[in-house]
Amino acid sequence: MKPRHIDTEVARLEALRQYQILDTEPEEAYDNLAQLAAFICGTPISLVSFIDENRQWFKAKIGLDVSEMPRSVGLSYLCQEQRNVVVVPDTLADEKLASNPVVTGYPYIRFYAGVPLITPQGDMLGTLCAIDQVPRQLSQKQIEAFVGLSRLVIDQLELRRYVSEVSKVTERRKTSVALRESEERWQLALHGNNDGIWDWNLKTNEVFFSTRWKEMLGYKDHEVSNRWDEWTKRIHPDERDWVLQAFQDHFAKKTPFYVCEYRVQCQDGSYKWILDRGRALWDALGDIVRMVGSYTDITDVYDELRLRKRADEELEWQNLRSQLFAEITLKIRDSLQIDEILQTTVTEVQKLLQADRVLIFRLESDGSGTVVQEAVLPGWPVILGENIFDPCFKEEYIERYRQGRVSALEDIEAAHIQPCHREFLQRFAVRANLVVPILVRDDIWGLLLAHQCSAPRQWNQFEMDLLQQLANQIGIALSQAQLLEKETQQSQELSRSNAELEQFAYVASHDLQEPLRMVTSYLQLLERRYKNQLDANADQFITYAVDGARRMQTLINDLLNYSRVSTRGQPFVPVDCSVVLEQVLANLQVAIADRKAVVTYDTLPQVMADATQLTQVFQNLIANAIKFCDRQQPLIHVGVRKGDADILDGKNLNFTRSEDEWLFSVRDNGIGLESQYTERIFIIFQRLHGRDKYSGTGIGLAICKKIIERHGGRIWVESKLGQGSTFYFTIPDRVGKQW
Repeated sequence: MKPRHIDTEVARLEALRQYQILDTEPEEAYDNLAQLAAFICGTPISLVSFIDENRQWFKAKIGLDVSEMPRSVGLSYLCQEQRNVVVVPDTLADEKLASNPVVTGYPYIRFYAGVPLITPQGDMLGTLCAIDQVPRQLSQKQIEAFVGLSRLVIDQLELRRYVSEVSKVTERRKTSVALRESEERWQLALHGNNDGIWDWNLKTNEVFFSTRWKEMLGYKDHEVSNRWDEWTKRIHPDERDWVLQAFQDHFAKKTPFYVCEYRVQCQDGSYKWILDRGRALWDALGDIVRMVGSYTDITDVYDELRLRKRADEELEWQNLRSQLFAEITLKIRDSLQIDEILQTTVTEVQKLLQADRVLIFRLESDGSGTVVQEAVLPGWPVILGENIFDPCFKEEYIERYRQGRVSALEDIEAAHIQPCHREFLQRFAVRANLVVPILVRDDIWGLLLAHQCSAPRQWNQFEMDLLQQLANQIGIALSQAQLLEKETQQSQELSRSNAELEQFAYVASHDLQEPLRMVTSYLQLLERRYKNQLDANADQFITYAVDGARRMQTLINDLLNYSRVSTRGQPFVPVDCSVVLEQVLANLQVAIADRKAVVTYDTLPQVMADATQLTQVFQNLIANAIKFCDRQQPLIHVGVRKGDADILDGKNLNFTRSEDEWLFSVRDNGIGLESQYTERIFIIFQRLHGRDKYSGTGIGLAICKKIIERHGGRIWVESKLGQGSTFYFTIPDRVGKQW
């Protein structure tokens, strides 16, 4: 097995070298494909990677700072082993992958998706991969689009090799041209090479043809006449006149030699391109007596030139397709204006395909529908906005399109279709059409169609692939737009509901104040007047009632504070955080003195804020640090950093970097908490301890979160049980700026 593996690797490396891709300059086509891979998978990093003996070299890279990595690190070996698409939602969930250097170090891979780049001959050259630093999942459609992109990478490689091979043939042609430009070289070719020789006696009008000349065109001796006029009949009609003119120019001594390239008919009726060269001989009287020349078969050169032209055209089409595909997908990413996306699609596809009409048809469940976008050339019917019903378009056809069917009719007059369908298409002057379905989450939304009205048309695979890929992107855009619309509606409904709840909480809390004060007053009066006059149970009941009333009073006050964050907040003004902290320490001086707490702090900045609310945040966090510190002296530090440092956002588990915000921290040496509770503590009424151990209503941190979010910042905590906690929050740096 081992020698076979070595042979396979040798063949793979040889195939890679043949493409001459390693260490080449960046190319737009590959960069576009990498950009699309990142967009389709929703990741910040994507790579087009090729693997040689010792390294992974990146032809295109998005979101990565290095151009290559050792072959021994990374996750590309998974694609090489499986020779199939690989998706790893979370590398830390796999014990083997979790220790990989690219997981533990830069670029800190948590999500990986890779597709092997396999040539038509079956050689695996590298990978197309998408990477993220957070776990994620891919849908089946994302995977299919991702695999489709890998095939486009291989198409680019094949075009590169094809153009390279054609260039070699061009060099051969240049050599041939140089040969014919030199009389001395022509003489050498005439006598020493394998060309066909002819000798024309102008006195008798007979031509001698060498055996090689006849073999070159597939004739036998008896099949070739020696008459000059028979020879000229074999010249292709399109070139005959200017070939004869070239002879006349040489006879008139306008050219030192006769040189011409043209097609000549072979014995089987086909034509070959030949390079025909000759020189006339004059007698003493100045009359032409003979002319000797040679044939060189240059058919291969012309074939290669035609192939090169086709390759250039294919490359141009490929670039146009990539540009259009990139334009549509970038519009989808930058904007979800569906009308704009659909209009761009039909307009650009019509230009690219040179079709008479391109349209998008919104399909209804009964088979009818509406043309929602159209690009049509002048002179053909405009059907934009029309409600259309094809009587032949029944459920069976809808189901076929739902399963991804692509329909291509080259000529409706000759196509095997129902008469009613032919009549329907003739209403709109359609002679040929190409139809691909637009699917949204496995259900059919509509159709993308290209019409040729002027004449029949044969649709090639490129055109079918282009429309299918664009239809997939339209489906993605429609799906995203639907999700965005739903999310917007939910957000608006949530905002309305929150506003109503805040108003209700404020009104309810405010209206409860007076009856609660009355209940509390009478309970306290009972406690003072009848304490020790009733039995022990009565005293205990009164104590419970007084305590409950006090706690309810505290809860109502906290609810009022919570509701007032949004409804009663003050305008933002420049606030000196040092002054705010001094006020907080003054407010907490009794608690600080009682616990002998030590509070240290950095030099604090000036920020745009609501001073009262910012005071609430600092006071709540410092008070909690004192309260939740058992059996030791509380040590608290208030720190601040500008956004030039890496920040670990505990909510998103992401390193973020911002130069336009302040990062504040309140660090303590208290009891700490377990990591699973780091988000729960910011939810209203959520408590981790009983009231008999630590007092409070469970609203304080929820108020802090709401205040910080009102200021445009974030708040989170880092903590370990028994090792203290550090609360972080950010405030945008808006002082002296327009905002």
